[in-house]
This record gives sequence, structure tokens and C-alpha cells, in this order.
Amino acid sequence: MSASGNPARRIVERKYREDLRRLTAYWPAEQITLSELGMGRLSIRLVGGLTHMFSEREASLLLSTVPRYMWGLYRVPLLLRYEKIGSIARYVVLGGRWQARLAEVMLRGDYSYRGRPELTVSEFTRIAGRYRSLVFVSLGFR
Repeated sequence: MSASGNPARRIVERKYREDLRRLTAYWPAEQITLSELGMGRLSIRLVGGLTHMFSEREASLLLSTVPRYMWGLYRVPLLLRYEKIGSIARYVVLGGRWQARLAEVMLRGDYSYRGRPELTVSEFTRIAGRYRSLVFVSLGFR
């Protein structure tokens, strides 16, 4: 009998697809610029139709850290993908160079040309401690 014809395997695959669809519903459907955040927009839509609210305190902290002339370049929430390869865990920044720079600003208050395209677990913990509502994490497996 082929693996696709195995009833137990079909049940597990269906459960996996249902769980994935349920988790995907809580992923952001949009990101907003810091300019929009600075104008008082504190919510975004999620894929499943719900709304996510940013913390006003965390938004104010981030806006006070980033120079106003850069507000149009950075987008929140910061999207990360958790990966664990062997015994090494890391968080990969999704979205390109400006988002990598935002991660660095959130981490140390300044940025370099390259930014932080990936974070260690301790760096992620520091960012999440300060900006919990402004960061989303997905899981990646290798």
C-alpha cells in the first residue's frame, strides 16, 4: 500500500493542515510604517480577520528611539522566523535590509549598514522584553 493510501497518514496530514491554517490566522495580514504608528494607528489586521493592538507604551518607546526622518522606512510589526539547526537556535529577520536595521535599532538603539538580519536567542529575548506587541515570530524547521 502506498503512503498516500495509508488512512493513518491521511489523518495526520489533515490534522497538520488544520493546525497550520489555525496558526496562520494569527499572522499579520499587514505591516504599518512608523509614520502611521506615530499618527496614532495602533492596530493591524491579522490573516484570520482579527485585530492586533500594539502597546501604546512600546510604540512610544520605539518612536522616541528612531529619528523621525526614518519613520517611513521601518515597518511594524517586526517579523521573525525561529530556526533551530542542530543545537544552534536563531531568529531570522523577514523583510530585507530596512527590517534588519529596525531589529538592530530595537536591540541597541542605533543601526549599521547591514543591520541585524538574524538574532541570537538572548538578543531576541531583549527585544521581546521591550517590544512584545511589536514582534511576531513564526517557526521554521530544518
